[in-house]
Amino acid sequence: MALDWGEVMRKIKQPVKVSDVTREFHRRALVVDLHTDSLMYARILGLDLSQRHRAPRGISNWKLHTDVPKLKEGGIDAVFFGIVAHPWPRKAYGRALRNIGYARYVLEKNREDLLFASTPADIEAARGAGKVAALLGVEGMHMLGGHLERIEEFYSIGVRYITMAHFTSNRFAVSSADSTKEHAELGALGLGAVKTMNELGMMIDVSHTHTELISEVCRLSSQPVIVSHGAAAAIRPTFRNLTDEDIKNIAETGGVIGLIYSSGWLAPRRSKPHLSVVVDHADHIKGLVGIDHIALGSDWDGLITTPDGMRDATDLPALTQLFFDRGYGADEVEKILGLNFMRVFRQVAKSSSTQ
Repeated sequence: MALDWGEVMRKIKQPVKVSDVTREFHRRALVVDLHTDSLMYARILGLDLSQRHRAPRGISNWKLHTDVPKLKEGGIDAVFFGIVAHPWPRKAYGRALRNIGYARYVLEKNREDLLFASTPADIEAARGAGKVAALLGVEGMHMLGGHLERIEEFYSIGVRYITMAHFTSNRFAVSSADSTKEHAELGALGLGAVKTMNELGMMIDVSHTHTELISEVCRLSSQPVIVSHGAAAAIRPTFRNLTDEDIKNIAETGGVIGLIYSSGWLAPRRSKPHLSVVVDHADHIKGLVGIDHIALGSDWDGLITTPDGMRDATDLPALTQLFFDRGYGADEVEKILGLNFMRVFRQVAKSSSTQ
């Protein structure tokens, strides 16, 4: 599917008019975001996420897309906070533990508004209590330091997905960004990781992962495989995005793809597209594999620039409006906002050998 980028750019100055009906629909819908980097952001800048913040001057790509007030205003019911660490294997494990500790500190400090969640039932409980469910996802198996048993350790302290790789390869998996690896296959550690995560009831995330490994993981996994934050290479060709074959492989497992909101992965690097380009990526995925495999995975606060029409989390209802404007039905939009992911989460959690 080739986009008319001239038409996309002409839309940029057109504001998204969100109707009262859409705002009420969005408020009532279950909304889940599969990936943000907000805790990394808050830790580095020493911010209190309970307060509404503006981005500091001179940090153009760090927009402070989320904090607790913005999450609540944007109608987000559940959010995965990414655990991120520099890809030095000897230091990444320790940093991961410190970042998880920091996450628990933030959640405890904001316990009136955030509820730590590790099960689908926790998400429903948080919503019923008027709180945002906060979940943890580890971004890259380099944080395991080469030790398979640490997957179970991470699971025991609340991590519910691990990304096979990040922007560098590790002993478990090859990154899509690794230009030295034209071909890739899972070794003993990678195979062990798939088996262990399936048995634990932990979701396998193949964001940032080499396309040949996506194929292999999807073939081997007994449970749905997710992409916590991604986009379609057919719309925006780049190493980071999913080929049509990737999308089909993920769908065959019953998994979901969280749509990213990063302008750089949605459109050519030197353009700032309109938010409607997110719907273009959804259209492509829907045309390939159907509506049941689309979710939301913003990557907010992950050193990204968001499309025109989305300043931060408070503008998420605008994306809901754009789905309706494009002709999506209410049941389809509900699936994208959260129900597709909840189906996957319930299925993977049900498989847990620890229950």
